[in-house]
Amino acid sequence: MTKKNLLSQCRENLLLQNPAARESIRNMVNGSYKKMGNRRILQNISWTVLLTGYQLQSAKKIWPEIKKAMLWFSPALNQFFPGWCKSRLPGVCDNPKKVRAFLNNLEKTRELIIKHGSLAAWLDLSENLAEQLVANYSFIGNNNVKKLLDSLGFRNLHLHQADMEKTLFRLGLLGKNRPSKAFFGALTALSREEGCEIIEAYAILYLFSQTVCGLNPLCSSCIVEGCPEKNP
Repeated sequence: MTKKNLLSQCRENLLLQNPAARESIRNMVNGSYKKMGNRRILQNISWTVLLTGYQLQSAKKIWPEIKKAMLWFSPALNQFFPGWCKSRLPGVCDNPKKVRAFLNNLEKTRELIIKHGSLAAWLDLSENLAEQLVANYSFIGNNNVKKLLDSLGFRNLHLHQADMEKTLFRLGLLGKNRPSKAFFGALTALSREEGCEIIEAYAILYLFSQTVCGLNPLCSSCIVEGCPEKNP
C-alpha cells in the first residue's frame, strides 16, 4: 500500500466521524514540545528521571529543592554559573546515580543545543524520537521513555500505542510483529511523506485509532483507499 496521502485520508475520515477532532489535533500540537523551550523540555526529562523508581509523593517532596539546585533547569543560567549544580545537587538528592544522571543530562542538553539550536529542533530531526531519547539521556530507558514522550505532547502513548501500532499494521506501515521500537520510525516516515510535523501525525493517528481503526476497527465507516484488511 502506498503511503502517499495516507495521513490526509485518515484525517479526512476522522473529521467525518468526529468534526471536533480538528480542535483536538490543534490542542495536542499546541501542548507539545513544539511550544516548549529548552528549560521546559529538560525539566520534563529530569522529572521522568526522578520519578523512576520513586513513589510519587517522595519525588514531589524533594522536587522543588532539586529545581533550585539545578537552577530551574535553565541551560543559560547553568552556563553563567558553572559548578552550581554539581556542588548543590548532592545535598538535596541522596541518590548518587540520579545525581549523575541529572548532571550528565544537563551536559548532553548543552551539546544538543549547540549542535541543533534547540532541543525542539533536535527532536524534529530525529528519525526515531524514542530511540534518540534513550540513546542520549541517562536514566531514560525503553520503559519510562513513553511517560517522557507523554509529557512532551504524545498524549497517552503508554496507554494507546498498541492501538496505533495495530492501525499502522493494517495500513501496511509496520511489520506483523509490530515491534514498539519501530513505531516512531514509521510515524516519522509517515509525517515526512506528507510534510507535516510528527506531533500532528501522532495526533491524527491517535484519534483515528480511537475513532475508526485500532483494536476495534469500523471498516464499514473507513474511506481510506487501498487498506489491505478492508480490501483483501
